[in-house]
Amino acid sequence: SGEVIQEIASADEKALVRKLDFHILPWICFSYLINYLDRTNLSNAYVLNNNIKGASLGESIGLTGFTYSLVVSLFFVPYVLVEFPSNILLKYFSPSIWIGRIMTTWGIVTVCTAAVTNFEGLLACRLLLGVCEAGFFPGALMYLCFWYKPAERAFRMAFFAASVSVAGAFGGLIATGISYLNNAGGLKGWQWLYIIEGIPAIILGVFIVFFMPNYPETAKFLTPAERALAVERMGPFAPKGTDKHFDKKDAIETLSDIWFWVYSLQYFLMTNSLNAFGYFAPKIITNLGFSGPVAQALTIPPNVFAFFIVVGISMHSDHSKDRLRHTLVGLAVILVGYLILASVTNWGVRYFGVMLIACTNAAVIPFIAHRTRTVKGSTATALATGGMISIANCGGITAPFFFPDGAAPLYSWGNWVIFGFLVASAGLTVLLWWKFGSGAEYDESFGNNEVAGEKTAGYEAISEKTIDLSVSV
Repeated sequence: SGEVIQEIASADEKALVRKLDFHILPWICFSYLINYLDRTNLSNAYVLNNNIKGASLGESIGLTGFTYSLVVSLFFVPYVLVEFPSNILLKYFSPSIWIGRIMTTWGIVTVCTAAVTNFEGLLACRLLLGVCEAGFFPGALMYLCFWYKPAERAFRMAFFAASVSVAGAFGGLIATGISYLNNAGGLKGWQWLYIIEGIPAIILGVFIVFFMPNYPETAKFLTPAERALAVERMGPFAPKGTDKHFDKKDAIETLSDIWFWVYSLQYFLMTNSLNAFGYFAPKIITNLGFSGPVAQALTIPPNVFAFFIVVGISMHSDHSKDRLRHTLVGLAVILVGYLILASVTNWGVRYFGVMLIACTNAAVIPFIAHRTRTVKGSTATALATGGMISIANCGGITAPFFFPDGAAPLYSWGNWVIFGFLVASAGLTVLLWWKFGSGAEYDESFGNNEVAGEKTAGYEAISEKTIDLSVSV
C-alpha cells in the first residue's frame, strides 16, 4: 500500500541522514572548533600570565586597551571584503579545496604570530589572518545546505556553531595549561599558545583537501541507491553540485532584494554580541577580580553552559519546524545577560550574565536556518549566506570599541549599546516573521515562481522513481 511504501522510504531516509551525520558533521565541527580557537586566541594571549610582570602579550609588545581594540577591529576589514564572494569561489573550486585552503593558510599565519615583537607586526598578522580566514563560516553553512533539507539544518548548524562554545571552553583550558609553559624553550606563554593552536589547523586543512566529501552526487561513502536518494530528497530548490558556478540573473535578484539587506542588518545587530563575548569575556572576567590561571579557567563554564542552550534550542527548532520564534527566545536570554552586565555590580550575578551572553548562537542559528529556506539554488544561497554574514561581520569592526579599558569594570556604555542593538534585532525578527513566516521548509512563493513550478513538476516525477528504487533495494 501507499502507506507502507512511504514508511519504507522514510526509514531509508532516516538511515541515510544518520550516515550523512557520521561522515559530514565531524569535518565541519572540528574545523570550526579550531577556527574559533585561532581567531579568538588573541583575547587569551592578551591576559595570559598577566600575574607575571612582562609575560602577557599585552605587556610584551606594549598593547594597550585602545591598540588591543584596534587590532581586534582591523582584522574584520579584509575579512569582510574577502568573505562576500567567498561562497561563489567555494562552488567554483569545490568545498574540500576551498575550505581546506582556508584552514591551511590561517594555520600558517597563526603559528607565525608567535614571532611578533611589536604592535606593527601583530597588526600585520591580524590583517593577513583576516584575508586567509574569510569565508570559512559562510562556506561551512553553505556546505551543509548541499547535504541537509531546510528542516534538518538548525540542529546540524547548532552542532557546528556550538563548536564555538567547545572552543571557548577548550581555549580557556588550553590557555590555563599553556600558562605553565611560560619561558619554556625561551618562549613566553602566549607564543606557545599561538604555536600549539595553529598547527592543528594546518594538519586538518590538508586532510580536508583530500578526504572531505564535496557533494551527495559524488559521495564515495554512499551506495548508488543512497546517492540517488540523497540528491532527490533535497527537492527542487536546494543548492546542488551540478548547479552553475555562478548565475548572474540569480545574483542580481538576490542582491537587489530589499529583504537581503533586512536580513543582513538583523544579523549585524546580533553579531556585535557574538564579538563582544568572543573577544572581551576574558577581560570582563578579569575585571571581576580574577587573574592568571583562575581567570582563564573561569572562561570555561559559560561556554559549557552555552553549548547545551544552543543545541537544545536548535534541536527544538528542527523538531517543531519553527525558526523565528526560537530566535526571539534566544534574544530574550541574551538581553537579560546584557541587562545584568550593564547594571549589576555583584561579581556572582555578573558572572551569570556572562554565561547568558555566551548563548548568542541560540538566536543566531535558527535565524540563519530560516534565511536558507527563503532562497533557492547555489548562487542565491551562496550570496544570501556569504553576503549576509560578510555584512554582519562589520560588527567585528564596531564591537571592540564598546569596551575600552577606561570603562572597566562595568563597561556599562558598551553593554547598553549592545542591549539596544538586540532590542532592534528582535523588532526586525518580528518584521521578517510577518513577511516570510516562521517555518523551516522551502516555500514556493519565495523567488522565481515560474522556475520553481517547472522544477517542482520535474521533481515530483523523479520522486516517484526514487521511491520505487528505494522499495526495490
